[in-house]
Amino acid sequence: MVLPPHYWLYREMRRFVIIFILLFPLSSLLAQNTNGVTALCVSQAGKTLAELILPENGEFILTYTHSIHKRPVYEYYRAESGMLHLYELRYDTTSTGMPSDSEGGFRIENGFFVLTMNRWFIMLPIFISPIPGHGVIINERLYPFTTWAQEETAIELSCNSVTHKGFP
Repeated sequence: MVLPPHYWLYREMRRFVIIFILLFPLSSLLAQNTNGVTALCVSQAGKTLAELILPENGEFILTYTHSIHKRPVYEYYRAESGMLHLYELRYDTTSTGMPSDSEGGFRIENGFFVLTMNRWFIMLPIFISPIPGHGVIINERLYPFTTWAQEETAIELSCNSVTHKGFP
């Protein structure tokens, strides 16, 4: 029996498809088991000063003391898809320079003005305040920016995946 010339091509394609179907779930499983974690990167003039490991949900709080009314302000972020997502802003006193409206609404909760936000940043430029308390809170721990850079200098915040190196 003589087989048509394209028969061999179909047989090879069928073999490739079967191998792909069998190996694709394995490659997906291996990709999920990489020990990468998300880190908040603090850098200055292109030099990485710190990489702070974020919790699984990627959340952290940028905190500072407002320059006019001298009260704390809390900006809630989540690292998502390689970007920083500002999703909430909280403060306990209104004053000049404080927003009173936002794209997602405004409410009062436990003595705080809460604004629901939806803003995305690849990189967040920050000028370090000379007023103490300027930093990020991760897992309820404050990391002051002055740990890595001087007051009144500029830094940048961004996020990336880093290799898991023995973190719990």
